[in-house]
Amino acid sequence: AHYTFSKFLDDAASATEFGDPGSYMDAYNRRLDKGLSGSDIPHRGVITLLYSAPALSKSRVLRAATGGWQLGLLTILQSGAPFTVFDSVNQSNSFSAGPMRPDRIADTAAASPSLSRWFNTAAFRSAAPFTFGNSSRSVGRGPAWKNVDLTLARNFKVTERLHTELRGEFFNVINHANFDLPGHTLGNADFGVI
Repeated sequence: AHYTFSKFLDDAASATEFGDPGSYMDAYNRRLDKGLSGSDIPHRGVITLLYSAPALSKSRVLRAATGGWQLGLLTILQSGAPFTVFDSVNQSNSFSAGPMRPDRIADTAAASPSLSRWFNTAAFRSAAPFTFGNSSRSVGRGPAWKNVDLTLARNFKVTERLHTELRGEFFNVINHANFDLPGHTLGNADFGVI
């Protein structure tokens, strides 16, 4: 079992991040760009298990039937990736250093997040003309990730030196849907929707 608790801050995005924190917007106000990295996953737990069943009998036939079985389990539970809300309109009338961000005017948390409204979309509005928005990077977090994979295998001894394996692998056995980030561009039809 492995558990990681972390916090990852930066002021610019890289191309290999999990989330979408966005790059810097206003080259003259870089304080707005310090925020959670797109790779900030504050909670991540990984559990692996491998169980080899012993032969349950002294009888050669029963030992051959019950021995050699293995059960494997891989479980990953982690927090969702952060995202930044962008504005589809450039109100600054300038060549911005990165994607434009709107003004944040309220709390971004939705009362009860759902696929059709993951965050409070009314918390954002376009900035006033000739200004940059005041919203910082990484103001929201996408859905958590939950996955359980299972392996069932049977080892067979063909000869003293030769072995073979029959293996079945089952992915996402809990049948949990893992969703991507919600639409996070103000002005787009999918704003706030996963």
